[in-house]
Amino acid sequence: MIDELERRLDDLPATADPRIGALQATWLSLWENGMPPDRERLDVFALRRWLGHISIYEAMDGGADFRIRLEGTRISQMTGEDWTGRRASEVDATFGTKLLPSMQHSLRSRSASIHATRIFQREYKTAVRLL
Repeated sequence: MIDELERRLDDLPATADPRIGALQATWLSLWENGMPPDRERLDVFALRRWLGHISIYEAMDGGADFRIRLEGTRISQMTGEDWTGRRASEVDATFGTKLLPSMQHSLRSRSASIHATRIFQREYKTAVRLL
């Protein structure tokens, strides 16, 4: 069993799926005037290549919590659960994670956050998560 449920990483590990790096590069390329992309610049067409592998969150009450608007089908297959419609705080309460504060940090800092996180439904697996 992995002692650390999740840990923040400074960079993408060499073993990470290359699609994560491509998503991060796409996101960074859409920045404008020092601001991260909004919904117009980072729309579903820009994300099409990663749909199924990503979850889309909506900040609620200025980032007090986040609703999972769409759980990627590949993520649901990997975990055996679909958290669409649920909140980041519920994920934390269920698994003892720190998803909510990690997302709040990303929102406040307007920067990507990379984590190695255990797939809780499959204790032997770890995934790289880009927020």
